[in-house]
Amino acid sequence: MLALPAEFEQFHWMVDMVQNVDMGLIVLDREYKIQVWNGFMTHHSGKQAHDVIGKPLFEIFPEIPHEWFKLKTKPVYDLGCRSFITWQQRPFLFKCRNVRPVTQQAEFMYQNITLNPMRTPTGVVSSMFLSIQDATAEALASLQARENDR
Repeated sequence: MLALPAEFEQFHWMVDMVQNVDMGLIVLDREYKIQVWNGFMTHHSGKQAHDVIGKPLFEIFPEIPHEWFKLKTKPVYDLGCRSFITWQQRPFLFKCRNVRPVTQQAEFMYQNITLNPMRTPTGVVSSMFLSIQDATAEALASLQARENDR
């Protein structure tokens, strides 16, 4: 059996993790073109990677307010720090179906999103990656608790 170099094996593992992790992972360049679209996003949005990669985010998701989203990305690109979008600020960025309609009564997936800078080897922030977490259970519990307090 042919032994693979450790670096190649680790690269393969990283690709497998990105595709199968239970959260959305998207990489956007400075022009907001989609560079990476993982399996979570394919499954939940119904949009295939080959249909979105290389296209502007706002073309694929025209419902995202351009100026608002660009303001959210400003600290990432200008300061090289993270930015956050919580379900309390905006229930979702990407309209994704709720995958647990029997146990969770929601029309869509509530989301918590972290926008992370991605640096080149020289330290320049040239891209960012978004991690999208399904916050539906948390949101519904919080909304139900608020309703019960009334």
